[in-house]
Parts: sequence; C-alpha cells; structure tokens
Amino acid sequence: MPSLLADYPNAAKNREGKLLRAVNSVLSQTFEDWELRIVADGCDRTIDIIRDNVGDERVKTHLIPRSRLWSGEPRNKGLQEAQGDYIVYLDNDDIFGPDHLANIDKQIGNYSWVWFDDIRYSVRTGQWYENPCRINKLGQHGTSNICHKTNLRVKWDHDGYAHDYYFVAQLRQNSNFAKIGGAEYYVCHIPGKGANAYDL
Repeated sequence: MPSLLADYPNAAKNREGKLLRAVNSVLSQTFEDWELRIVADGCDRTIDIIRDNVGDERVKTHLIPRSRLWSGEPRNKGLQEAQGDYIVYLDNDDIFGPDHLANIDKQIGNYSWVWFDDIRYSVRTGQWYENPCRINKLGQHGTSNICHKTNLRVKWDHDGYAHDYYFVAQLRQNSNFAKIGGAEYYVCHIPGKGANAYDL
C-alpha cells in the first residue's frame, strides 16, 4: 500500500481517515496469514498515524523519499520488502471486503498470477456493483485487479497515470494466469467530474 496524504490533483478527501479504513479492512480479513507493507511516499504523517493507531505486528511501515506523482517507486519498495509468496495491492483510499484474501487464496492454485473484477459504486442507483475489468485494455483495469507471485521479479518501471497498464503488460508475458471470481476489492474513489465520479 503506497501512502501519500498530501494534496495532489484528484486526491481523495479525508485521506487520513481513509488510510485507517483501508488498514482496518486488512485487519478484518477472514484469511489471517498476511503482512501489510505500507510505503510512506515521503509522508511522515503516514508513519505517525499507523504508529499511534495500529498495534498489529503484521502491519509494517517504510518511509522513502518523496517520489514523482504516479511513480512506481513506492510499490517497488513494497515488492523489495515483501516476505510473503504473493502480492496483492491496496490503495490507501480503497478497502478489501472481509473475504477478499480468502477468495484469492482458494483459487490461485498453481497460477503465477490471477486477475479479477473490482466492486464500484453507482451514483445513479446508489448501489455497489461488480465492475468488469479488461486486463489487456488501457484504462480498464488497475492495481486493484491483480495478485501475483512475489518471485516473478516484476518491477514498476513506468511513471505516469497508466503505470498499472504497463505493469500488467509485464505480467501478461507469463502465460500461467487466470481470471478468478469472488474478489472483494472496493474502489472507493473515482477522480474527476461528472455522473460517475465519487469519493466515499
């Protein structure tokens, strides 16, 4: 989980509260064999908030120098420090449903990586819905839609808002993957203006 609590274009509101909401969604997982690496992107406030509010030793923080906006450096630091067999990503303004990790664990089998749809909010209907992800289309998937083995040794090496697409393009070079169902990744912030924008 990268964490920058400073303001930037299209940033979510109440970022400090949402950081704790995201962490609590991991603490509430029915699957308990996990570690959470929070990489504070030049953000001492992130370190303070976790230290003062989270007492679980599975939650670890790392402070790195501030990187460029949409840089892959925070996620690369997380990959470098990770001790588990698999990597799942979480943005600090989103949440996992309680069975997110359990559902991935049940289905990942011997795959090198898997992908899944996420869950989004409809402003029009006032309800959450499963959002179909397209893993090979720019702008139609994100970090939220993948889980991969740690030992694939992939890196985030593209700066910019499309960095998710370029990272997944690396994963697609490994053909041992599948789409799975039942993931519970809730996207709680859609930047921009218009009927589809929300910040929950």
